[in-house]
Amino acid sequence: MKRFLIAAAATAALLGAASQAQAEKVRIGYWSSGVSLGFGAVLETGKFMENQGLEVEYVKFPDVNAPTKAMAAGGIDFAIAAPAAASMSVAADGLPMSIILATQVADLNFVVPEDSPIKSMAELKGKKIGGSPAGSATAAIAQAILEKNYGFASGDYSLVPGNDPRLAQFLYQKDIDAAALRTVTIALVKDVKLRAVGTFREEWKKLSKSDAPPVLGVGLIRNDWLKANPEGAAKLVAGMRKAYEFGKADKAAVAKALVEAANMSQDDARAYAALWDGIYTVSMEASDIASLKTAFEIFKSVGAVKGALPDAALATAPYEASKAIK
Repeated sequence: MKRFLIAAAATAALLGAASQAQAEKVRIGYWSSGVSLGFGAVLETGKFMENQGLEVEYVKFPDVNAPTKAMAAGGIDFAIAAPAAASMSVAADGLPMSIILATQVADLNFVVPEDSPIKSMAELKGKKIGGSPAGSATAAIAQAILEKNYGFASGDYSLVPGNDPRLAQFLYQKDIDAAALRTVTIALVKDVKLRAVGTFREEWKKLSKSDAPPVLGVGLIRNDWLKANPEGAAKLVAGMRKAYEFGKADKAAVAKALVEAANMSQDDARAYAALWDGIYTVSMEASDIASLKTAFEIFKSVGAVKGALPDAALATAPYEASKAIK
């Protein structure tokens, strides 16, 4: 009988271990362009999640809003940089997802061709302005800046949606008058000489009455996975934090990852890597919570989001638990 009990206990332990290993499988999604590309490339090539003991499947999407949609459909468990506005919107709508990190800063400029007669933000009234598609955080921030800081109504300008390379091409062809472009894109554009007439950081400071930069992307997680894998969620955040610190410390390695994973040229990869510290963050401190809540109210005031953002949608437990992981 004693031998039977020992054997049963051993079997239960093995089954428990197997169950835990299976529970910590995670599907991680990200947009394979824009700012998401750099962090995703480093995260994958450096195996930061695998080093935390997670079994990972990476899923790349060609559209900025696709990771959020995929999570709503149960296709992924965690998005490393879902658009902040869309993420807050789905949370306000009651979809079972939570924000567990601020991961990207809106480091963008409003730019015009160097020879443009436009000299200021106020002169964008009545112009064609390129930007990210509706539903993205970039579009919501740009809309809020134009309407709140400069009094533009929705009919006072034409928004031309597109990804950054296409918008740069539109500027070159004079198809649009201005565009909101990421500093990463501006650093990589070779054929178009551009001039900034405003920055998201400074305009957001006026709007929010805060020095905190606008959050562009967030770590969004499926609530069912979070509930089933609280320790796994802490490991996810630990992997994100380690990848962020790695990128800050070793720009050459970031550039190498971009060459290998994104087929970038050496020069473009180095230019992209140099911007790492200014475009990424991995944090969920009280100041980040306050910044996200402020952003939600600003987005709501211009109709980009609706409803109320529940406190429970901003989940800090994984971030706090990750601090104990070395």
